[in-house]
Amino acid sequence: MYFNEDCNCGLLRTSASHFTSIYNKSLKSTGLNITQFVLLKYISLLKQTNLNTLNKFLHQNRSTIGRNLNVIRKLNFISIKPGQDKREILINITPLGAVALKNAYIIWKGVNDKINAKLGSKKEQLREIINDIKTINFLEE
Repeated sequence: MYFNEDCNCGLLRTSASHFTSIYNKSLKSTGLNITQFVLLKYISLLKQTNLNTLNKFLHQNRSTIGRNLNVIRKLNFISIKPGQDKREILINITPLGAVALKNAYIIWKGVNDKINAKLGSKKEQLREIINDIKTINFLEE
């Protein structure tokens, strides 16, 4: 055991936290954080959706999605109504949410473009590494 040993998980979590902080600071004026922005973006793209569909796209647990849905619902960016099955909810973006998303997207795109420019050709390497990481599952072998 050493102080300067690299932990792959720690390195990834630190990097993810750093990126999250950059996006959150940039989006602050919109009232959304990056997690809520992405959620609102998927709700908009899917037109009408539910928790199960959002979970498939976002790979987050239902309680995390539910907490963030409540935040953007209180901002009147989405509407939530019961589905045919009482356990299901139907989620739609509101006109106010569409305007907020449009404004937030402009900011997000600017930040994303700056990060891509800073990474340069390493962006593709990063994507390859991330895709490789997603395939690691030696615990099931």
